[in-house]
Amino acid sequence: MKNKHQMIDFIAEPFVATTDNTETLIVVLNELAEELGARLSFTEKAFQYDNSDYRTACGIGNLGSIHSIVGDGGSLQTAHFRLHLNLSYDDLISTAEKFKNFTITLITDIASMIGCKKEFIRVFSVSRASSAHTDIGITTQQLEKTTKLAEQLKHALNNLPKQCRQSILQYLFKENYEYQWKTAINFLELQESDLDSRYNRDYPDAQEEMRGGRPYYFPQGWYRHALKVDDKYSNDHVWLGMSNSPGEWSVAYHGTAAGAVKSIVKGGLKHDFVTTDACKDAAKLQRPSIPDVKGLYVATHCEGGAAEYASNFEIKDSSGTIREYQVVFQCRVENDQFTEHQGPVSIGLALRVFNEKAIRPYGILLKECSSCNVTTIPVCV
Repeated sequence: MKNKHQMIDFIAEPFVATTDNTETLIVVLNELAEELGARLSFTEKAFQYDNSDYRTACGIGNLGSIHSIVGDGGSLQTAHFRLHLNLSYDDLISTAEKFKNFTITLITDIASMIGCKKEFIRVFSVSRASSAHTDIGITTQQLEKTTKLAEQLKHALNNLPKQCRQSILQYLFKENYEYQWKTAINFLELQESDLDSRYNRDYPDAQEEMRGGRPYYFPQGWYRHALKVDDKYSNDHVWLGMSNSPGEWSVAYHGTAAGAVKSIVKGGLKHDFVTTDACKDAAKLQRPSIPDVKGLYVATHCEGGAAEYASNFEIKDSSGTIREYQVVFQCRVENDQFTEHQGPVSIGLALRVFNEKAIRPYGILLKECSSCNVTTIPVCV
């Protein structure tokens, strides 16, 4: 991150921690990245959020996919393979388009080989060897399912005849392929164009307006750091409207319950609300025709809703005082892409979204707090 063309180390250099301070936001996001087992990184390049799925598949999360990453409770674990391919490393990386096509083709080949969805396959890196080493991973929402697919891929890599492999995998060297367990995301990447301070605002009062035909409940007591999203979704400009017009998406909030990540990575524990998808059965009763996928959860209210599932992050300011902050994502949600539930929240409704592309974060809310919220396992109705 730069300030007047000079590099700033937000961790090493002291600062005044306040909710409206961008430095505070960056430090909190750094803490969140660490909880996710990732590193915070910065880029001067501009990427649209439309391709967040592709970049996440490569192990790089951004503010266009953060709701999906955090929505998995940070408990995603990847079965990590290193493939040795008889391909020219220099040729693979010669152009961005060629490298992207290689990545997408490899994902397609592996998904076809083991009979899984392409979004379960991730490509992390390609490195120079006698030819090319490619680090790939399998990630699903269930450890048991990931393990089953990893064992299938291991067997196929070690035993499937060359003539039975898909295009790129025909170039696989014959070796003894094993896998290791690793966290799913390596980097949480921030762009210089991610933040838009013109739309930062404080919410001192509990007010209510309408967005997308549904009530918009102000997050009283929170400060919003606005994300610059007007140019991040190239095919849609109506979703972020403020006139309650057709095509406008409604407002909801997404908590960042990533606090248990480190223990999950170490111990493999996966028993919490987010990872168990507690409202799945109730959602099926409401709408039997919805896809059989893991839901992502947002809330109609911040306080009493998403904030109940928000992590607390400690920051030391320039005076040496330890301050504690919560972070919640302010999102727009596409109507008709969710079911409604009362149990998971104490105020308002929880929305179980069955299409992750139907959630778009457009602000990061910060609040200084004095105590941690305690979340209980909910009952969905």
